[in-house]
Amino acid sequence: MSKEQLLYASLHNLHLLEKAETATIVSDLMGLQAQFANNPKYALQIRASDYSESDWHHGLIKTWTFRGTLHVVRRDELSLLLSAVGVKPWDDHWGIDPSIKPYWAEKLRNWIASGISERDRLKENCLEAGMEPELLDKVFHGWGGLLRDMCARGMIACTPGTKKSYLACDLELIDKQTARLEVIRRYFKAFGPASLTDCAYFTGFRKTEVVKLVEEAGLPLQSVFDNESELFYLGALPSGGTIPECLFLTGFDQLLMGYRDRSRYLDEKYKGKVTTNTGIVFPTILLHGRLQAKWKKDGTKLLITPFHRLTKRDRDLIAGKAQEVFGSDVRSVIFADPN
Repeated sequence: MSKEQLLYASLHNLHLLEKAETATIVSDLMGLQAQFANNPKYALQIRASDYSESDWHHGLIKTWTFRGTLHVVRRDELSLLLSAVGVKPWDDHWGIDPSIKPYWAEKLRNWIASGISERDRLKENCLEAGMEPELLDKVFHGWGGLLRDMCARGMIACTPGTKKSYLACDLELIDKQTARLEVIRRYFKAFGPASLTDCAYFTGFRKTEVVKLVEEAGLPLQSVFDNESELFYLGALPSGGTIPECLFLTGFDQLLMGYRDRSRYLDEKYKGKVTTNTGIVFPTILLHGRLQAKWKKDGTKLLITPFHRLTKRDRDLIAGKAQEVFGSDVRSVIFADPN
């Protein structure tokens, strides 16, 4: 298959060509990466037919899943995804004695279940209950702390959006191997054609385990070749169709996070403009089938930074697409000099 055919299949399967309902999108993509709180919202604003600024997060929660990163996922699929990632025994991570973690975890969950859901209020309750300030800093560590360990166990989850608050969960984890087999099925259905290395990159599973899971799943996978690389997919590939002239992608978009090899849409010379050395993946613009610019929303302004000088027609294409995606949320589109 050509790069163009591979890209068209990816755009189709990842809901970038035709809008779908939020629940379908989040399920098929197995979550929306959420290191930056607004990225999932933008991902749905771009893709969802039922997108609403006020309640886009209905039925969704935020927690750590694949690759140990924050994702917004469907609440009713939390058990599947946490089971696939796997839960470790209580340990001394964050510098907290594992013997006291269950005690404070249960107290925190009970407070959250009673409606005390914001971090500041939870901190106050911990201090009133006798928690030492040194332990408090570890429990509420900026990278997750004890609250993250609780999320990993399905005791609580974060609410989507920019507000730092939590909700109590009550779920039973399922067999890890069963969950991983389902993840493998979903991956090759939505992200295929993709390589086994791509699958390992997205899930965070070892490649050797991906190979074993594919064999055990017994899926009717088919394959195509991109140069010498064998790529696998499940189900029928879309036939025909044209890649849109312009598409917006959110930061850490699943189109980018789904593949180790991004050559179907990214030129080698622009890799450093899309991803930083620290792993930040910018919101980008797919122009004529290639990533050629990044964008940043600041209030009602949209700043476009091209990777090279754009023609007037291409600037007009981007500005028009911005109005289509963001509507009245964007009142001006500003083009910076190429960087």
